[in-house]
Amino acid sequence: MLEAVLKLADVNRCDELACLGDIAGYDRRFYNYHFRRSASQCISIIRSNCRWVVAGNHDLFAAGRFPGYSNGYKYPESWFQMAPLERRDASQGLVWSFEGEDPNDLEEDDIAYLNTIPEYSIVPANGVRLLLSHYVCPDFTGSTTVHVTKQHHIRGLWKFMTDNDLTFSLSGHSHKPFAYFSHRETLPFLKAFHPVPGDSIYLGNEMAMILLPPVTGGNGRTSFSMIDMETGMLHLMHEKVT
Repeated sequence: MLEAVLKLADVNRCDELACLGDIAGYDRRFYNYHFRRSASQCISIIRSNCRWVVAGNHDLFAAGRFPGYSNGYKYPESWFQMAPLERRDASQGLVWSFEGEDPNDLEEDDIAYLNTIPEYSIVPANGVRLLLSHYVCPDFTGSTTVHVTKQHHIRGLWKFMTDNDLTFSLSGHSHKPFAYFSHRETLPFLKAFHPVPGDSIYLGNEMAMILLPPVTGGNGRTSFSMIDMETGMLHLMHEKVT
């Protein structure tokens, strides 16, 4: 799928590429086994082609790295040595325990790279500033099991974006079939995110958080997302790999 994405990026003359996390990680409960899958090769592709890369929860787990935010949960030092069911019981459902994670083929250099990836990046682009993360501030890596559904869940993000003069926040993690938007000016009693089913969407100028579809993920609808910063258009492009 990553190879197909690179072809799409080339055909559409993308200037820069960003990866929003979860390069590694393969939960057998949600994916069909494919003999060509390789976390090491995925990391090689990302390192060679992406200017910006942020860490997802699966990347942290593969690297044996604790997230900066855990919603109050204190990870035991033995977390990465524990059996999957032990992690599930110990976490009490507060953070992901990765009981469905399959082994990977990561080399020492791959793991070292995963340990260097920031939890978020702030990117200047054509007069605006973007926040890139795997999930929603303060859970930048999506390591907790909290799903952002209400406007009050997202107040911390709006403050972070205001303090850092950010216009758009872009994340993945939630495996949405379409782009889901949240705007700062939305009335607080409404849901945090609303789907925009189209494949070409005008972003506008209002501060917004956008959940993007994943490049790959189970049997759901997947997309490669491209933003034209000159026109302010978000384009979702779909590619199937056989």
